[in-house]
Amino acid sequence: MKEGRILGIAYNVIPVSDMERSAAWYVRHFGFNIRNQREDYLSLFRGNRPILDLIQSDNDSRATFEVNNRKRWVITFFTDDIESLHSYLNSENVKVGNIADEGKYGKFFVLEDPDGNLFDVWEHHDCELIF
Repeated sequence: MKEGRILGIAYNVIPVSDMERSAAWYVRHFGFNIRNQREDYLSLFRGNRPILDLIQSDNDSRATFEVNNRKRWVITFFTDDIESLHSYLNSENVKVGNIADEGKYGKFFVLEDPDGNLFDVWEHHDCELIF
């Protein structure tokens, strides 16, 4: 008998209050494309790669948690040009934190979507990610 095992993450689901507004925001700012759209659920892809699923939330839940009274994110995006992305998002009035350079661990910044979901953005040129 072959044992099952986890092969990776298929998708991450985040709650949103307005599906159309949120989908348009992610398409505009990150170039994601929409797939599998239903009334209260849709998938966001980068090309053929699934990135996020948005689900219409019927309460004020967000994809965040707290540690020592500080909000934390649950998903980290990867970029190959953090300075340009940060500058672009800033020019689009997206809520972004400052870029932190953590040396051998790379560069990071935190951003917030229109619903208050937090995300980390990471650049690290010595780390090979397979897309």
